[in-house]
Amino acid sequence: MNLASKRFPAAICMAILLCSSVLGWTQATALPNQDVSAIYKRLLPQIEKIPIVDMHAHPGYWDDSDVDAMAVTVTDLDPMRTRATNPEWAAAAKALFGYPYSDFSPEHAAWLDKKDDELRKEWGKDYFTKILDKVGIQVGVANRVAMDYLEGNPRFRWVVFVDPFMFPFNNHDLAINPDRAVYFPIQEKALHRYMTQVGASQLPGDLAGYEALINRVISQDKQQGAVAIKFEAPYFRSLVNISDPSREKAEAIYRKYSSGGVPSAEEYLVFQDYVFRYLIAQAGVQHVEVHIHSAVGAGNYYHLREGNALDLENILRDTRYKDTTFVMIHGGYPYDRESIWLAALPNVYLDSSEFVLLTYPAEYGRILKNWFEIFPEKIVFGSDAFPYTREVAVPETYWLAINTARTATAAALAEMVAEGEITEARAMEIARDYFHDTTAKLFGLPTLGQSGK
Repeated sequence: MNLASKRFPAAICMAILLCSSVLGWTQATALPNQDVSAIYKRLLPQIEKIPIVDMHAHPGYWDDSDVDAMAVTVTDLDPMRTRATNPEWAAAAKALFGYPYSDFSPEHAAWLDKKDDELRKEWGKDYFTKILDKVGIQVGVANRVAMDYLEGNPRFRWVVFVDPFMFPFNNHDLAINPDRAVYFPIQEKALHRYMTQVGASQLPGDLAGYEALINRVISQDKQQGAVAIKFEAPYFRSLVNISDPSREKAEAIYRKYSSGGVPSAEEYLVFQDYVFRYLIAQAGVQHVEVHIHSAVGAGNYYHLREGNALDLENILRDTRYKDTTFVMIHGGYPYDRESIWLAALPNVYLDSSEFVLLTYPAEYGRILKNWFEIFPEKIVFGSDAFPYTREVAVPETYWLAINTARTATAAALAEMVAEGEITEARAMEIARDYFHDTTAKLFGLPTLGQSGK
């Protein structure tokens, strides 16, 4: 017995089938029954007109250290598409700035470096606003330690890094590999910066004081435009088996090490687990989203299985956090087929950033098709724009991510239409949700229908 006959009487099922036939709807098929290419050509021009609300990016100049609370360490081998030799980067520079070459050889890249210097001087604080205009972004987020020259810019929303709050003690023993030896001094510097922000010259004497410090920082940042807090946790510790320690246990550890000493690995993990959960709970109280890096990461020592979004399922399903909105940044890639089922929860969304740059449009489209076929209203676009080098910088990564996403979305939806899963009108609804409306609702912005577009 199929699902329809379980839920509806036979007469109602027959009426639905008759109406479907009259209106031109068809049953989904295993193979396309229409010309996919023709549908793609009809959808793409419409999709290209959709203004974007970008859920995840790191806007900043190539020489700005505030674009992240960690450093991108050098790897032995980058994925093919992200290498500087990828001709798509030159195509991006050509489209954005009229770059006259097809590669980034040193003598050619000098042209782009000079152009960038000129535009930074000419555009000043409007530099990134003009870049957003060029790539079709209406509003974007800024994952940054501090907003600096983006402060007060109405086109950006701030996402604040909160991992430093998990590491207030002596972190010497946590620098277990060359990557983390780079990361932890940056975390310590960021925590000191947050403390200075609220007038604290040293750690408070008890856990209650430390919790109050955390709350003041988040509250102040929200007043300055922050819409979310961000965890990059898998770079610093595993997401596997995050425990639920009592406040009393965390209090004892804090009192023992807040003024000095090196906690044992077990003690420090317990404290980190407590603070991780405390931050999530406070995000719900203060009505800011929780963004969590949940995918493959940079560096030679990143453990892929320690950043799996599925390891957070016990937290996502915890009723204590039902008022907290979670966005799984990077969508759990490469465990994307499993991670989409987390979006069944009403307060969980998946962001498609990072792998939009790692994969080519054909593969990206296959991932989107799987997601669109399951929970299309819970998927949001993210560019993951980042200043990787002077030439492969934020403008170029914005451009490549957006062009990849628009073409891949058109391809995925065209296949769904051709296979009888959705109509073209429904395809455009999904596209508008993905690129704009779902994130707009989360950020309290007008949807395309509300704005009259």
